[in-house]
Amino acid sequence: MVGLRLERREVPTYAFVLVPVSAFAASFLVGGLLMAWAGVDPLVGYSAFVKGAFGSLPTFADTLVRMVPFLLMGTGIALSDRANVLNIGAEGQLIVGALATTWICVAMQDWAPAPLIALLALALSSLAGGAWAGFAGYLKAKMGINEVVTTVMMNWLAFKLMQWLLRGPLKSPKSEMWPMSPPLEPEMPIILPGTRLHAGFALAVLLAVAGYYFLFRTNVGFKLRACGKNPAAARYAGYDVEKMVILSMVVSGAFAGLAGAVEVMGVYHFLFEGISVGLGYTAIIVALVGKDHPIAVIPSAFMFGVIYNGVVFLQGATGLTYTLSKAIEGMIYLFVLVSEVLLTYRIRVVRS
Repeated sequence: MVGLRLERREVPTYAFVLVPVSAFAASFLVGGLLMAWAGVDPLVGYSAFVKGAFGSLPTFADTLVRMVPFLLMGTGIALSDRANVLNIGAEGQLIVGALATTWICVAMQDWAPAPLIALLALALSSLAGGAWAGFAGYLKAKMGINEVVTTVMMNWLAFKLMQWLLRGPLKSPKSEMWPMSPPLEPEMPIILPGTRLHAGFALAVLLAVAGYYFLFRTNVGFKLRACGKNPAAARYAGYDVEKMVILSMVVSGAFAGLAGAVEVMGVYHFLFEGISVGLGYTAIIVALVGKDHPIAVIPSAFMFGVIYNGVVFLQGATGLTYTLSKAIEGMIYLFVLVSEVLLTYRIRVVRS
């Protein structure tokens, strides 16, 4: 009988850059073949891709805007991964944060100053996302329930909660066909005039740096990494492993909840059902490519922001169907993801 086994291997430093870049190039080659098969000139398509990501100051700023939720959620997922806790629930935690933001804006925007509402919304969204994820962390720490199962199920629960609220308490009176909230006045300040680049970008970068400091320069961060690396040894050293599991999920969820607030107040200015179409799941790959290091997550999030915006322009310029353009985007994600696995592990053929 023949089987396959993955063995961890030593990786030279240069490979951490070379392998993802090679995967990116290979995915572009396959994507070009798909475009040619669909009757589209690949050079025209990829020219639109580059213009969509870097073609002008406003489009480049849009790329930075798109990387913000990837950076926030990717940093949070990297922190929980270091504790060996797999947070698959960033999608739902973003939705819960967006709901909290919408609720406080709707409740206060008729009488409170917008800057105060924005600050309260950022705080409340972090608390909501942290509490939502912390519940899954509690179930894992105290009852041994697998966090992958609970966070995936809670994603669906968060989405259904949003659907109900947008058809009830949070529904705009002017929205007859599509469920959405009323327009929300509090906005993230624009930091680059003439573009859509808002203060959420600076906040996300600062929090990534803060995440690095927390993880590698504080006693709590050391305990968190120790509990993730070897729970038995950490428990023998007197560390509260269960507490670190819950803490890692709370922090990870807080980052995702904050991403929900930033998307609502910085990009859309209202809440609708498509506020997060797979952003949380993509953020898992962002953290993986960044090797669960908060600083390395910054260029990783930027790369995925480039992909997201570039594909949107590619579709518009070439007339590709939405399905095929998303297939090309998914192809890029797949190549990058597989390259990360092959970078870390060697495949062995085992005969028994």
